[in-house]
Amino acid sequence: METKMRKSCSNNSLAPYLVNSENKWDEKKVLFVLRRLGFGTDINKLSELVNYSPSDLIDKIIDDAKSLDVSPDPGWANWTASDFNESGRNRGQFFRDHQRIVFRDLLNNGFRDRLTLFWSNHFVTEYYMYNHPAYAFRYYNNIQKNVFGNFKEFVRIIGLDDAMLMYLNGFENKNSKPNENYSRELYELFTLGEGNGYTQEDITETSRALTGYNSRNNQGPISFNEKWYDSGQKTIFGRTGNWNYNDVIDILFEEKKELIGIFICTKLYKYFINPNVNQDIINQLSNYFIENNFSLELLYKKMFKSEHFFDNYNINVLIKSPSDLLCNLFNQLKFKTSDNFNLDNFFIYKSRDMGQEVLNPVDVAGWQGDQYWISTGSLPMRWEFVDDLLWRFWQKDKIQYQNFLKNIVGNNDTNPTSIVKKVIDFMFCEYDIKEEDLIDAVEVFKSDLPDIYYEDGTWNINNDTVPLQTYRLIGFLIKLPEYQLK
Repeated sequence: METKMRKSCSNNSLAPYLVNSENKWDEKKVLFVLRRLGFGTDINKLSELVNYSPSDLIDKIIDDAKSLDVSPDPGWANWTASDFNESGRNRGQFFRDHQRIVFRDLLNNGFRDRLTLFWSNHFVTEYYMYNHPAYAFRYYNNIQKNVFGNFKEFVRIIGLDDAMLMYLNGFENKNSKPNENYSRELYELFTLGEGNGYTQEDITETSRALTGYNSRNNQGPISFNEKWYDSGQKTIFGRTGNWNYNDVIDILFEEKKELIGIFICTKLYKYFINPNVNQDIINQLSNYFIENNFSLELLYKKMFKSEHFFDNYNINVLIKSPSDLLCNLFNQLKFKTSDNFNLDNFFIYKSRDMGQEVLNPVDVAGWQGDQYWISTGSLPMRWEFVDDLLWRFWQKDKIQYQNFLKNIVGNNDTNPTSIVKKVIDFMFCEYDIKEEDLIDAVEVFKSDLPDIYYEDGTWNINNDTVPLQTYRLIGFLIKLPEYQLK
């Protein structure tokens, strides 16, 4: 699938997006914000949110996200190996419980857990490489706690996380035999970028400074043990001393702050704004990030309040991830399913089948996203799985479809073309639908009813044919290439 590929003609300004004759503010813009910063919303919330200014809406989204508590302990967040072994369940069942928590968070918590998903794909751990549900849950909480904080402290905290120490072999890193795995990824994947601003000697010396986090009783928390720490002199980025873990983080952010700023702002930009970066904007964001002591909250506000973020050039350029696709459709419709249908399991397994198993990325570099989400194999699965979800809604209560249409178009519109356009306006990012697609969509909606019914008043939104008409229309629309975009 190809997203919009145009020459760089976007607005290069990070000035606030101010509503005027050129910068419109309407429900389409609000929906754009909610798709990018969360996982969409239903039609009923738009009338309230459109009354906020662009800047105030971003503040509200961030403030609401910051006010959330982290996901509560499911009862086993601090269990050791013995606790799991004595539970009567295998560890995989606990991990599935955890993945269900993740999807509920994605559906309900908007921006906070959009960020949690993003940062879990930055500070990557692959669950099946360490197989410890309690470690995974505490890692998840650690990310939730730090998504709005100081990035330097975020790096410091996540490096001593039990899941990370296990995944990147930090628990094996001892003075007698240093392990370079974490020190390499600290630079290559978490802060600087591959081959950018560090040498093999920096990696080797850093691994020595990170030794000592090795004590683990009964697969409980990992703690520091002085006897396994390398207390000798190390030279990192040209600075020599008896450096320890905290020294490494301090030296890294003192010596390489410009590279860190560019690397992190580029990654956020590609995820939230456009996979084709505007280097001038990246440079401006990086400078702002550094000037504000690596505050993530302030960086988000600078990005998402800007003219650049709202520029039409940056709309319809990101491909929905599997979790995006499923969560966004569910939040748009807000339909109910049958009691015997396990929606959590549906999200877990269908998202996994499409290539995104939450908390278990494909490798240490994480999911690459965007074009990588779409292939000749995954696209038919996307159609099949959303069709399945629509059918589950229909089985529960077909009148949900009629009520959805009423909320979108009102009670008085009887023009099929007008109705279809209003549904498209809500379900899609702003784009000019192809004439042939619009004609086909209208024909799908009209079904087998004679045209005269729509002209002489025979048909209206309360007809008993409307649930099936709406069901068919949505089923058609979600297969259009543009529905894969956000």
